[in-house]
Amino acid sequence: MKEVIKKLFCLISILFIFFAGYCQTNDRKAILYCNKGCYEVFRKNYKEAIAEFSRAIKLDSNFIQAYENRGVAKFYLSDYKGAIDDYNKALEINPDDYNTYGRRGWAKFCLQDCRGAIADFTNAIEGCLDPAQYYNIRGQAKYYLQDYAGAIADFNKVIRFWSGEKDQRSKAFFWRGLVKFDIGQKDSGCLDLSKAGKLGYAKAYEIMGIYCQ
Repeated sequence: MKEVIKKLFCLISILFIFFAGYCQTNDRKAILYCNKGCYEVFRKNYKEAIAEFSRAIKLDSNFIQAYENRGVAKFYLSDYKGAIDDYNKALEINPDDYNTYGRRGWAKFCLQDCRGAIADFTNAIEGCLDPAQYYNIRGQAKYYLQDYAGAIADFNKVIRFWSGEKDQRSKAFFWRGLVKFDIGQKDSGCLDLSKAGKLGYAKAYEIMGIYCQ
């Protein structure tokens, strides 16, 4: 089971790593570079995007959206440390941006800095109106630290209180099932995986085929 979990580390959907929004600065040329950078991210030309965001930052060193979006581009290139540097700068400028805490948490998670990731996801949860995704990923970070009770508590929040979010609920059932395997609750774990599979999480059936015979 631990080898399976190791392979899953940081292979989870990261759809929430989104653009920082409209490029806001008084420098019109910097806005142009930032918009070009967002376009290149959309086209998955991440190196080109980084170059455009860097041009924007050179014109305005406090251009928060350029830092955030450059961090996104670096993240997609697996330059997690570089992404964290940009998110740090963005948070220096605006320490109340919960989205950036979430992005930085993901980068830390991919570096297996689970404690740092948990702190960032907690900040993201405090400012987010729809925090199901952050509870899910914080629960996974707790699981890797063998905080099984804490992990289950986070997954339970998603399962019980965000009943309309099929994708997030399926992930919560999946990961809660894995936790239960580790604490010796195999039958209950298999039931959770079955629920995850029925909600569309195909990986659940693969794990069931190995451990729930």
